[in-house]
Amino acid sequence: MRRLIFAICLVASVCAYHVRKHDFKVVVDELEITRNPTKYKLDADKIKTLQNLFEAGEFQPKVHPNPRGTEANLNDYADQIFANLRAMMVETGLDPLEMPDIHEEFSYTLIITYHGELDLTNGWLSDVSTIHRGGDVIVTYDTDVKFLEVTLPIAFNDLQFTYDYSAKIMGLGPAGYIDGKVTDLAVEVKIGFDPVALVLSLDEFNIVHAGNIHVEFHGDALIDWLLDLLADLATTLLKSVVLDLLEGIVRGGLDDAIQSINDLIDGFLNPTTPAPETTPVAYFLK
Repeated sequence: MRRLIFAICLVASVCAYHVRKHDFKVVVDELEITRNPTKYKLDADKIKTLQNLFEAGEFQPKVHPNPRGTEANLNDYADQIFANLRAMMVETGLDPLEMPDIHEEFSYTLIITYHGELDLTNGWLSDVSTIHRGGDVIVTYDTDVKFLEVTLPIAFNDLQFTYDYSAKIMGLGPAGYIDGKVTDLAVEVKIGFDPVALVLSLDEFNIVHAGNIHVEFHGDALIDWLLDLLADLATTLLKSVVLDLLEGIVRGGLDDAIQSINDLIDGFLNPTTPAPETTPVAYFLK
């Protein structure tokens, strides 16, 4: 009997949809994320030190005058680093990237109040290894405070994702899979370097553009209002999940690389020894 009543209400809702398209509001009652992978940190042993990359390159920084010191463009160096990073991501299983399972309970009102559930499982995110320089990499040395700062813009090509899904509304619902993409994602990172203490630091990590997300449902046929409802839920959920994963990869990788370099400096360099001529620091300390 309950299912019969639900079916009648569902039919009534469909009939009224063309005049009630924007009259309901979805409320998230519960959100649970499980099977969340923890392998987002890059393997520091596989990261080439910046020193080796600089020595191997045939490029010279483009140095420009700055009111408070010296400014240089390190695009060529950054491109070399990103090329190594892209290959390493594929080798270490970060592309494609496993995504967590998501369970969401929600309610909405369309003539009556409905309660539903949405499950997303077996998710994968691909093309993470398209990471590249998103603009000019600028290194600024402030002569007043004796501090060097690298501003690194990071971008990705379109990121593709897929999930199996199942939805239930009052115990009934469709199942299938979804796929989609995230476009125009942009990140800006600022890395500091104290040339006196010879210590690197990750000073800022900002997602300057959260990107645009597009989701498509495949499988069981969906009526328009239910498709819109599920698409809105999935879009909000997946955008947050994708951003969290990418921040974990990029921030985790930078933290590992910085710690690795600091360990090398601490273990093999005398802090009182001037920086070697082969390092970029020499361009700013002359």
